[in-house]
Amino acid sequence: METLPTAIRVLCGLYFVYASFVWSAGSLLSLVLFAASIFLLRSQRDEVMTSSLQNTPSPRLRKFGNHGDENIPRDAEERYIRQILDIVCYDAMSCRSLESFTPVKDGTECVFARLARLWGSTDWNGQLSLGRFRNLLCLIDLLTRVYYAYCFYRSLPMFVKFCAAQSHLGLDGFLFELPGEEFGATPEKLGNGVRRLLKVLSDTDPAGVHCMDKSYVSKRGWCFEFDGCTFFVTTFAPCYPETHSRFNFDSENSFVLLQPEESFLRHNIGADTPHTDWENPRTVRDQIRAAYRRAGRAYSIRDTLFYPPAHDIVKPLGGDPEQDVVAWWDHHGDSN
Repeated sequence: METLPTAIRVLCGLYFVYASFVWSAGSLLSLVLFAASIFLLRSQRDEVMTSSLQNTPSPRLRKFGNHGDENIPRDAEERYIRQILDIVCYDAMSCRSLESFTPVKDGTECVFARLARLWGSTDWNGQLSLGRFRNLLCLIDLLTRVYYAYCFYRSLPMFVKFCAAQSHLGLDGFLFELPGEEFGATPEKLGNGVRRLLKVLSDTDPAGVHCMDKSYVSKRGWCFEFDGCTFFVTTFAPCYPETHSRFNFDSENSFVLLQPEESFLRHNIGADTPHTDWENPRTVRDQIRAAYRRAGRAYSIRDTLFYPPAHDIVKPLGGDPEQDVVAWWDHHGDSN
């Protein structure tokens, strides 16, 4: 009895894929049939499993509000929590994103970058990239967005763990790697990737702040926040030349580095100031600015401390950073 529904689902799926290459009434019909084959032809076993899951109290309810015969012993609960973490997490200190970022970390003029303790995002599966199908317009564009969101979601458990552990472990940043082909050719394309990434994180914020949904992202007073931690967000991409402060040292991919503001306090960076002692830099902040200038990658320093932090997350290629702002937070500028 299970064979017939499965065969119908396969046929509907194949028709859906075939019809999707031409946007028409037939493709819409194929989508409806495919969805119906999944949700309407549910087997009795599926119904039983769904009912069982719905009627099973969650571990949190068992622990705090349902002290019955099914209560799980504490040692067993800790064991399955560790097992779940082993499944959904990965080695965040030994991953491809950190390896790709090594030229930036070693080459940048930041005086404490080489010793910074970073965690990285999970590996990006380039074989699943949908960029080659952009010409299929609406449907493929939707699938592309879903795919990118999926890639970001894969790193979420580790990012949650990072936020919980960064203060205790003295961690300095969490690195997300974005494929340069999709998000590295121009600052605008980089901005599209940054917006998508930060929106996924914001939507799943355990603290419920959802900072990317605020109406004042482009204004003073906003900063990126997740699970009670505030972050300084820096980006690097292939589009930036060697003379730019966001030069990625010839890596093929782009990077989004989220640095907890608490890390700056631990490293005694010093208070932000529009003034720099170029001749005799004493504070760590002045030393970093002077080092960037000596390397030919001087970055613009505003004459005020009161400016929108979002304006510095994705830098323009040149010109005046205060005038040529890359509006990465504006989804209407999405060209991918």
